[in-house]
Amino acid sequence: MRPISPALPRHPLLQRADLGSPAWWQAVQQTGTPLIQSMDEASDQVIFLWRDPQGGPQNSACQQVYIDVYSHTPHPLQQLSSLQRIGQSDVWCWQTVLPKDWCGSYFLLPAEKQHLPPSGATRAQMRQWWTELMVARAQSDSLNPLPTHSNGSGVSLSRLSLSQAVKHAVWQQLESGLETDSRNSPALRGQLQTLRWNSSRLHTDRNVWLYRTQGKNADTVDSNLPLVLLLDGQYWAQHMPLFPALDELSARGDLPAAVYLFIDAMNHTQRASDLTCNADFWLAVQQELLPQACALQAFSADPRRSLVAGQSYGGLAAMYAAWHWPQRFGLVLSQSGSFWWPDANETGDQGWLTRQVRSGSVPPGSLRVWMEVGCYETDMTGVNQAMCAALKSAGHPISYREFRGGHDWICWRNGLLSGLCDLLSALA
Repeated sequence: MRPISPALPRHPLLQRADLGSPAWWQAVQQTGTPLIQSMDEASDQVIFLWRDPQGGPQNSACQQVYIDVYSHTPHPLQQLSSLQRIGQSDVWCWQTVLPKDWCGSYFLLPAEKQHLPPSGATRAQMRQWWTELMVARAQSDSLNPLPTHSNGSGVSLSRLSLSQAVKHAVWQQLESGLETDSRNSPALRGQLQTLRWNSSRLHTDRNVWLYRTQGKNADTVDSNLPLVLLLDGQYWAQHMPLFPALDELSARGDLPAAVYLFIDAMNHTQRASDLTCNADFWLAVQQELLPQACALQAFSADPRRSLVAGQSYGGLAAMYAAWHWPQRFGLVLSQSGSFWWPDANETGDQGWLTRQVRSGSVPPGSLRVWMEVGCYETDMTGVNQAMCAALKSAGHPISYREFRGGHDWICWRNGLLSGLCDLLSALA
């Protein structure tokens, strides 16, 4: 994966004499962006476009159109990636090369003079500048025909899925249905309730979504239903709703009837506190949230039927919860776990939680773990491999894989379904 020359790509649309005209933009819309050309058996040239609503440079205040292709473009604190305007037209363009099995998210960020990075800024100032600008001005690609989604902050993202990209069959089925009739989302077959968790221990008040699915076995006793805690629950409840996928897998018999709790992370600050090996958070979950939820819908207290799932910080938190309370949580689904914590520069096996696991304080076989990390997460693969090795040495069954993707919700949604099926299918 490497950015290639910003020279005008040799795509037929970009060679037209009427480039930038209404007829040309209509042709682009019919084709859909990004434009894709095969380079060889393994890679594609991918061309991103943006139409300046103010027209050419004579009338436009736009100075840059930044692009962030998750786990491909350099981190904005290291190097900013930007489209370039083509001549005097309203067309902005950027091209790169990606493997044919690429699946990931991206957004565009047009910036006027007042939005450009501050001169001589420190790393902390650059981070603040980028975060604020992203929340205020980032946009999805309006010419991309695939459904948009959002990141944890609600920023609208576009999807890039090349010809050989892997997609879980259930997501493919659900999205095919939406393409046939985009007016209606699938009707939920389970029971959805929303509760407010007012935590006296954490001094927080947040949403929690409780979803009880219907399995093939209609005789399941409620007190025996598996419990699944999903961290960053606002994402899986609102930004990328998981309910229809759970319904479909449950109807097929790939998942048993179960109770799912989607816990809202609230905001970045609260998330960074709750999900970084925070004992208070997990005591509050067990002493406050679970009794409140159980009063609405009964579920199992058996750790062998209790699963915690999370991504990034959430993957770290899921492992922490099971390691410190194996008597309550015996199943772990960790995706791109931040096992470097608390040292952001950690790339080996010295993360705090990995050292805890190496101590072997939890009896062998107490936990069943399903882990994955993206092959393009260059700063995450080492610490996840180290955690996997530590768990194996401690005698806990583990399934580990590296998927073709990056640190990206659109990739995690595939693994989340696969991991749930792997860990829960035997509990029907």
